[in-house]
Amino acid sequence: MTAKRRLLAVTVAGAVGVLSVTAPARGEPTHQKPQKAARVAFGPGFPALVDHEWGFALGGFGGVTPGAPRTHAPVIFVHGNTVDAADWYVVRDDFRKAGWSDQELWAVSYNGLGGNSGTATQRLQPEMIAEHAAMGWDGEPRVTNNSVNVADVYDFVRAVQTYTGSRRVSFVAHSLGVTVVRKMLKEHPEMRNDVVAFVGIAGGNHGTSLCPPGSEGNVVSCDEIAANTPWLAALNGANGSDETYGVTKWLTISDGSGAADPGFAGPTYATSPQLRGADNRTFPGTYHNDLRVLPAIVSAYRQFVEAADAAAPTTLAAPSTTRAPASALRSAASPVPVTPSTGGQSEAGIAAVLLTVVLTARRARRRAGNTVHV
Repeated sequence: MTAKRRLLAVTVAGAVGVLSVTAPARGEPTHQKPQKAARVAFGPGFPALVDHEWGFALGGFGGVTPGAPRTHAPVIFVHGNTVDAADWYVVRDDFRKAGWSDQELWAVSYNGLGGNSGTATQRLQPEMIAEHAAMGWDGEPRVTNNSVNVADVYDFVRAVQTYTGSRRVSFVAHSLGVTVVRKMLKEHPEMRNDVVAFVGIAGGNHGTSLCPPGSEGNVVSCDEIAANTPWLAALNGANGSDETYGVTKWLTISDGSGAADPGFAGPTYATSPQLRGADNRTFPGTYHNDLRVLPAIVSAYRQFVEAADAAAPTTLAAPSTTRAPASALRSAASPVPVTPSTGGQSEAGIAAVLLTVVLTARRARRRAGNTVHV
């Protein structure tokens, strides 16, 4: 495989997650264990959270000191598959330049140390790449799915609220992070009134071309975010009734053309990232990771969050009563529902992309002694 094809495979894998290893009896494909914890870079006094699946430290960045002054409700960045909080460094820097402080800028690394598959095509991310090199990343992406990471993100949000003294928070999520956060809010509806703004960037809200028909049960994440799965139906509610709600302001960012983002290829999937009742903005011709980091797009969603924050009521409609368990505090225009079809990008083309990713991972799994299910 050429270097170019390998980069495509790894980067596409980072979009939403399309690989699995041997499935255990319980039916959930086994997750490849992360190499180690991601970098932990929180302010002094932030609790040492523990990853529920792996037992190591939950990484990320944010914070100055407990209760430090703020002018904005904290924003929490949630990354996509195979990467970590370092994916957001350039975005964090853009927010800083616009006057945001580190007490207001937070990101969580679920699933441990990530890799460089969040690399954009039109903006360099040198700090991310340097950090992964310094931490000894072995070059292999570790793929995960949504539900297993909900508890980690939930604990992190509650810890940020306590540390900052702000019940209000906003979310900016990318790719798999969009559905992870939406699933968290589904499981913890008491948190919904705390959310000022939700920005979902290139999320698989109605399916993804990386999980074509027949992939369910065979690849990580596809049981959840292939088009028309029971998991997505429950997440979205009948006729999209639970896609947006409450006092929260909702924004989605996507390519919208079906041509530039391999996670949402062709007319069948082009509108998948959109949410019914949200402000759905498209940036035609923009690649999956560029949607997250291009300065003009970052400026657009930052201003959306700031406007929502400025318009938020001084008191919230209902208090949140549930907090992270003590045991956890140790050391994301209305779219048309997606129906898989052969329109636009052919099934053969989708399968070719999927096969490229699977073959790349198969080599890695063979070296590790695991079996890849295609």
